[in-house]
Formats: sequence, structure tokens, C-alpha cells
Amino acid sequence: MLNVQPDIAAPGVDILAAWIGNDTAAAPEGKDPPLFNVISGTSMACPHVSGMAAAVKSRNPTWSPSAIRSAIMTTATQTNNLRAPITTETGSAATPYDFGAGEIGITGPLQPGLVYETTTIDYLNFLCYYGYDNSTIKTIARTIPKGFVCPMNPSTDSISDINYPSIAISKISVKGSRKVNRSLTNVAGDDEPVYTVSIEAPAGINVKVVPDKLQFTDIGQKLSYQVIFSPVKQLDKDVFGSITWSNGKYKVRSPFVLSS
Repeated sequence: MLNVQPDIAAPGVDILAAWIGNDTAAAPEGKDPPLFNVISGTSMACPHVSGMAAAVKSRNPTWSPSAIRSAIMTTATQTNNLRAPITTETGSAATPYDFGAGEIGITGPLQPGLVYETTTIDYLNFLCYYGYDNSTIKTIARTIPKGFVCPMNPSTDSISDINYPSIAISKISVKGSRKVNRSLTNVAGDDEPVYTVSIEAPAGINVKVVPDKLQFTDIGQKLSYQVIFSPVKQLDKDVFGSITWSNGKYKVRSPFVLSS
């Protein structure tokens, strides 16, 4: 089983924030509680992400929630404010299990270049792959496209084909390979329409992307690619890597994890 990983991380330690003053211990005797306090936790990280999502939506009002999520994830950073790798609270090296795609950026999500759009069919297929049949899905989903039926013999391996900004592969065999499909949508309309791929692969895994170049001609155009994972030895631990598409102006990064 794959560990549950987050999509994104955001600043959440020692954040100066408005404070509903009911903490009388924080106020001098006879004084009202403070209106501001320095607080830590997910309650501090969530507003950063929510605010960024709202900013992206205001700049791009027609974007879907999945496009906004993609913009935030693919432009995240994997280094801290000292330009060093992100670490856990114990000081050890953090992994995507700790921070997902990385820590949220400020300007990158507003202009991501390309986005991964997760469609209704993707979500319905997820239910199929998870084991629900057509009749059960009809009781869950509000709307189902006409003619939709679950793929024949769906498997949990097929979940990896959901058009998500990250990739997770479970129990890959050293004797075979695993193919994953993805589709990107051009949202930039840039003068540099050709994106080339770069791969950060862990030791013991060959990773190939086909094609290795994507040439967009119009805003809103969608192009697809396939990632082929081939282990050269049996994994004895979970490993991590990334796939990044760039045209020299934008970098669209997708992390991946392969479980042992």
C-alpha cells in the first residue's frame, strides 16, 4: 500500500495572525487579550493555500478546481527559505510523503504555463478502479456522461492513469514495466510553445517519457504523453523522483513515488 501523501505544503510555523481574544493568560492583568498572536499548525497553513487558490481563480475565473490545484502543485518549491532542501521537524530530509509537491509559491501558480485538468470521467474511473460497479456509481455521482460504463476488468494499477499532477505507483515488478498516461493543457499562449521534458529518476529505476517534446499551437490545446517506469532491481524501499516540462519560461513539475 502507498502511504497517503499531501498535495502541497504551506508555511504554518510561528505565523502572526489575527486572534479572537479569549486567552486571558496571554494578557497582562487587567488588560484585554491581544488581537494578534503567533500561532503554528495546519490552521495557519490552510489560509495560505486558500488565499492562493482564490488569487488564481480571480486571475483565471474560468479555471476548474483541478486546474487551480495543478497550478499550485506544479509550481511548488522543494527548498526552504535558506535555499536548502526542506526537512522534517526532526531535521531529517523531507520527502513527498511530508510535503507533497513541495511548498506553495507566491507568483508561480498565477502563471503555470500548463495545467493538468482532472475530468468527470477521471473521477468516475477512479470509483471503478476502487471497486464500485456501475449501479453503485450511479447512486454516488450527481451526473454521469451519457454512455459511461466502467472499463472492463479495472485494477488498482489503472488508478495511476487519473490525470493528476503527481504520479503514484504501487508494487512495481522488476520483471516488467508500468505505463502511465497524462494530458497537459496549454494556458499560457506563450511565444515559446515547445516544452521539453527533464527527468529526475531514483537509482534502480529507468524512466522514459514519450514523446519527450510537446509543441502547443493554441491556448486551451491539450497534448498527451506517456511515462514508462522500468525497475532494474527490486525495490526495498519507497523511492521518489519527478518529471518537469519546461519551455525556458515556465517549469511544470510533477513528483512521482514508487512503493516497494
